[in-house]
Amino acid sequence: MIPEDKWKSNQRKVDFLKTFPGLTSTWEQAHGLQLESSIPFPDKKTYTALVFSQGHFGVSSFLQNEPQLLSKGLQLVRPFIEKYRPESFTRYDHLHALDQEMGRQARLQNIMNAITNNMEAMPELKSRIRDLVRQWEP
Repeated sequence: MIPEDKWKSNQRKVDFLKTFPGLTSTWEQAHGLQLESSIPFPDKKTYTALVFSQGHFGVSSFLQNEPQLLSKGLQLVRPFIEKYRPESFTRYDHLHALDQEMGRQARLQNIMNAITNNMEAMPELKSRIRDLVRQWEP
């Protein structure tokens, strides 16, 4: 259930990211807007986050809608456009935090399932887990 919830929370975040208010994903959408700033991605030199007038933004290689690039670009342009769209950033922050938490819970469930599913086939697993827990105790 939790891995599915993680997938769903990520999908909600991605869906919102792709429709983030002010996202400019074509040259036609950029028509009439002024380019105010361009910010190269620190770790992906072929990509640039673009800040347009009126709180619009985009990610080049002109213009990308791939969720990972949009997310990174959104963080780069945030100081320039958040004042135009504070509610959108609040919502995105909430969706991002939910996605992170669902990822954490999914990893925890995977670990617990791996332990449960291997307990019978690996009798030493129980004692190894006990030893590990004892190491954490003061």
